[in-house]
Amino acid sequence: MTVLTERLYGEEDFAQLREQSLQNERLRQHLNIHTDYSDPCQRLFVAMQPSSYVVPHRHTSPAKSETFIVLRGTVGILIFNDDGDVARSELLGPGQKAQVCDIPPGLWHTAVALDSESLFMEVKVGPYSPIDSVDVAPWAPVAGSEGVADYLHILKCSLPDQS
Repeated sequence: MTVLTERLYGEEDFAQLREQSLQNERLRQHLNIHTDYSDPCQRLFVAMQPSSYVVPHRHTSPAKSETFIVLRGTVGILIFNDDGDVARSELLGPGQKAQVCDIPPGLWHTAVALDSESLFMEVKVGPYSPIDSVDVAPWAPVAGSEGVADYLHILKCSLPDQS
């Protein structure tokens, strides 16, 4: 007989996740809710610091939508055209116009944290599959490369005014 158990997540989990993000080389840390990478629904919390860089990417191979639910802090979501120009940008978070963004398959996108308390939940179809090289933006700097800090600054300047 299989015993099902629920798991609750709260302040202690989120504080620990934030601290781990500060220690992580990528300046972000995730906490999986799904039990296995083969699960049909991938659900995770992500704590992300303002200097963390997520290379713009899309999900076409296989095609997957991705949903961001910002629980605290402010996260900028940027959508790009095929040439790498920002087509749309939004601020998500408590006190912003929206807290949730659903990105359909095939759209170039990235997320940037605007404060050290940024925490969001990410949901997408499983099973987990690493991003195929054709789905990594060819016009964006590679993570860890010299141009990342300048590019991240440009991305943040492309976001709506935070006032």
